[in-house]
Amino acid sequence: MPVFRTDEWLIKAGEKPIELCKKLAPYFHDARPHEIFAHLTKHGMYRSANGLKQVVKEMKEKRIWEDVVKIYAILMKQWNGPDIPVFIFPADWRNRKLLREFNSKGGLAYRNKLFLFLLPHHTKKEIEAVITHEYNHVCRLAKLTKKEEDYTLLDAIILEGLAENAVNEYVGASYKANWTTYYSEKQLETFWQRYILPYHSIHSTHPLYDRLLYGLNFYPKMLGYAVGYHLINRCLQKKTANLEKLMSLTSEQIVQLTDWDVS
Repeated sequence: MPVFRTDEWLIKAGEKPIELCKKLAPYFHDARPHEIFAHLTKHGMYRSANGLKQVVKEMKEKRIWEDVVKIYAILMKQWNGPDIPVFIFPADWRNRKLLREFNSKGGLAYRNKLFLFLLPHHTKKEIEAVITHEYNHVCRLAKLTKKEEDYTLLDAIILEGLAENAVNEYVGASYKANWTTYYSEKQLETFWQRYILPYHSIHSTHPLYDRLLYGLNFYPKMLGYAVGYHLINRCLQKKTANLEKLMSLTSEQIVQLTDWDVS
């Protein structure tokens, strides 16, 4: 499947994002264009057409679409991963949280498609990092037998932990997300016992799910992400399994390799 030339879509319909999302409707089961737009913007896609033409122009000049094609091909071969469609759109350059936590880049991964949200200022290594993170999600999801509605909080934090350890291993430690360094090992083990373990089996519809995963309200920021990174990093340091092996294990099996309780 191709890396779609969404730059051409953006030039034609970028100022009317609902029209743009009509092109994506075939890739979403029973979702309307405005629902697709709301979903993508929630995860980091641009919201406003103000300044969009200039952003797309600069992204084209930086040859971002061409760079993604090359990186995607390498990762697909490296992990023997699925060949899925990839869509690139500008990130929300006005989103302060996206700027603070991810330097205004992001993505959204599914078993059968991948979205990347980027901006002209991102370097090739930054782009490699975000593709590595998101495509690792795709490969992990392809190995899971669970239905999407059955994914738990534990599944989500393991998913994020695997992906950012992949960035650390394949792209470099200096390209890891800021949230991997927020807390000490002792703090993270406390967070696991106090916040994650009692709710590790909740699903995305539970009111605490997003709060614990992202560290919202009074919870430590990026809580679930940080704990997930530490869990996987602990396994790798103990040399109980390499990253590729961990990607094939269930979330519960991974936790057991850390000697942490998941009962």
